[in-house]
Amino acid sequence: MRAIILAAGMGSRLEKITEKVPKALVDVGGKPLLAHSLSTLISEGITDFIIVTGHKAYKIREYVDENFSEVNVEYIHNNRYDETNNIYSLYLAIKEINAPFYILNSDIIFHPEIFSSIHSSDKKNLTISVDFREELGREEMKVKVEGDRVVAISKKLNPMDSDGEYIGITKVTKKSGDLLLECVSETMEIHGRRVFYEHAFQRMIDKGYEINYSKTSGLPWTEIDTIEDLIFARKEVYPEIAGKQES
Repeated sequence: MRAIILAAGMGSRLEKITEKVPKALVDVGGKPLLAHSLSTLISEGITDFIIVTGHKAYKIREYVDENFSEVNVEYIHNNRYDETNNIYSLYLAIKEINAPFYILNSDIIFHPEIFSSIHSSDKKNLTISVDFREELGREEMKVKVEGDRVVAISKKLNPMDSDGEYIGITKVTKKSGDLLLECVSETMEIHGRRVFYEHAFQRMIDKGYEINYSKTSGLPWTEIDTIEDLIFARKEVYPEIAGKQES
């Protein structure tokens, strides 16, 4: 099984930091975000990766080639990274491969057991990792569930009607791979290439396909979009991850 890591974005809200390095190589806890994700997946037996690059792509290639030479990595370059969103990066990665595979956003840091949980899931449908909590805001990719099913996913959901946040890790099963590609393609035809790939998840739901979820179970994680997010990741989330791993 392989993993697709989406690392094309410019990370403009990190200001001067991402003028020098791509967001995926921003340091948290002494190593880049990308290194944390790769190390976790490798520990679970994932050794085949597709990394979709864009902003400062050469730095990602250099880092991975120098530090993770033991794994098989295919690079796909989104040469329209500055005028598209992550749905187009995902499309470039999945249009010619077969499921199963994982999708990971490159701007997250997460406790390894979060991935272990979704990795060990035996659900046959596309499965997303969800942090169930009460406090949700406008920026989060919010999720509403009914039983085992995700019934809505969007940043535009009312926080009061939402159950949690999608954290940027997806397991695409053999059953769901063709359906995902179909809905990604249709979503871009309707909404263009500047939307989030989660629009395609919602289209799958609207067409009657089932999406399931895996719980983060309160384990630490965070997405890093802003300077404030980065400070939070360095001072709060990473120390908690490291502490739980040592205990």
